[in-house]
Amino acid sequence: MKKATILFSVLFNAMLLIGQVKDSYELENFSIMSPIQSQITEAKGWSMQDNGKWAYGDNVIPYTDSRTNTSRQDDVESVGIDNFTSIELRKIMIDDKQYNVLVKKYKDGEYEFPLILQGWTNYLSLVFYVFKGEKLAELLPEKPQFNVMYLVDLDCFVSSGIENFEKNIFIDAELNLKSSATGVVRGFDHYKGGYEEAIIRQIQDVRAAKQKSDGNLIVAIYPIKSNDKEVVRFKFVKSYKNDNLVKMQTSPDNWKNIFESSFYEVDYVTWSSFIQDSKNYFIEVDKSPTEYSSNYNWGILRYQIGDYVGALEAFNKAIEENPETDDFMIYSYRGNTKSKSGMYYDAIADFTKAIELKPTKVMDYSNWVKNYFNRGVARFYTEDTEGACEDWKKSYDLGYGSASEYLNNYCGQKTK
Repeated sequence: MKKATILFSVLFNAMLLIGQVKDSYELENFSIMSPIQSQITEAKGWSMQDNGKWAYGDNVIPYTDSRTNTSRQDDVESVGIDNFTSIELRKIMIDDKQYNVLVKKYKDGEYEFPLILQGWTNYLSLVFYVFKGEKLAELLPEKPQFNVMYLVDLDCFVSSGIENFEKNIFIDAELNLKSSATGVVRGFDHYKGGYEEAIIRQIQDVRAAKQKSDGNLIVAIYPIKSNDKEVVRFKFVKSYKNDNLVKMQTSPDNWKNIFESSFYEVDYVTWSSFIQDSKNYFIEVDKSPTEYSSNYNWGILRYQIGDYVGALEAFNKAIEENPETDDFMIYSYRGNTKSKSGMYYDAIADFTKAIELKPTKVMDYSNWVKNYFNRGVARFYTEDTEGACEDWKKSYDLGYGSASEYLNNYCGQKTK
C-alpha cells in the first residue's frame, strides 16, 4: 500500500513536532520549541519624512529622507528603517516554566563594496526574544482601553539574533507543510531543524551560564478607535536589562511621542488574534486543584511543545489518579500523543474510549467529533483503509468538513 503523509487534527490548534533536539548539556526541562502558535504577516509601516509628509509601505517602515527614497535600488529600499516578513509567537518550557519566543524575520543584506554602495546582496535575518508566558496578558489586557498608549517590558530571558539564517543554518527545503489544504497547518513555516535549533541552543547556553544575554525588548502599543475603525499601532523598542534604563525608557515623559515619527499598524482583530491565539496555550498549572488535573495540565503543556514522551507519561499518571473520569478530552489528547509517537493501535483504543464518552455540552461537540477523524488517521497508518474511510465519513457527516479532503484523496468518495 502506498503510504501518504496524513496530518492529525489536533484539538484546539495543531501542534506538529519540529524535532527532538539532542542536548549536549543534558538539560531536561526544555529541548523542544513549539511550532508557530500565532503570527503577523501583513502590516502597514509608517514614517514621517523630512519634508513633513507621511510615507508608508507594506511590512516596512520607509526611510525618512524623501529625496533619496526614489533613487535607491528596490532591494535596498525594501529594507527601510525596519521591516519584517513575519512576526511569530512560539512556546518553550524552561525549568518547567512557560515561556514564549517572539521571532521577527526580516529582509536584510549587505554591499560587497559599501564605500561606493555597490554589489548589494539580499538575505533574511531574524531576531528573537524569550519571555515569560504571563507577559501575554499585559500585551493584550482583558479590557483594552482605546486611544490610550501603553508599554510592556518583556523582561527577556534571552534576546539575540541570527544574521542570514538561511545560509548559516541548514534548512530542508523539501519539507513544505503549507502544501496541505486541510488548514491544519495553516501558518506553520516549512523549516526543519534549522533556526529553531539555533534558538534553543542559545537558550540552553544562557541557562547553563555559558553565555550572558543582556538584551531586552519593550513593546509599545496604541489601540485606536475612530468611528467604526479599530486599529493598533505597535513598535518594538530594543533595550537592555537594566532597571534604571527600563524605568527611563518606560517613563511617560520619554514615550509620549513614541508614535510620532514611525510605527507599524494593523487592524485590532489582527493584533488581538496574534496575542490571544498564544494566550490560549497558557495553562495555570499551579492552580490545579487535584493531582489528576495537575498531571492532565502538564500533559497538555508537554504535548503543546511536542514532547510526546513527557506528555504520555503525564496523561498516564492523570488517568491512574482518576480511572473513572468521564472527560473524553484526556483520551483524545492521549490518543493524539500516541499517534504522533507511532503507537497507532494504542491510539485507536484511546480514540474509541473518547468516542464512547460523548459529551453532554454542545460546546464540546466539535472537539469530540474529531475523534472519529483522528481514529481514521491512526487506522490508515495500520493499513486499515476501510476502517479509516468509515471514520472519516462519520466525522464528515457529523460536521467536520476537513475530512472531505481525505475522503476525496484516499477513499475515492467525492464530497463536493
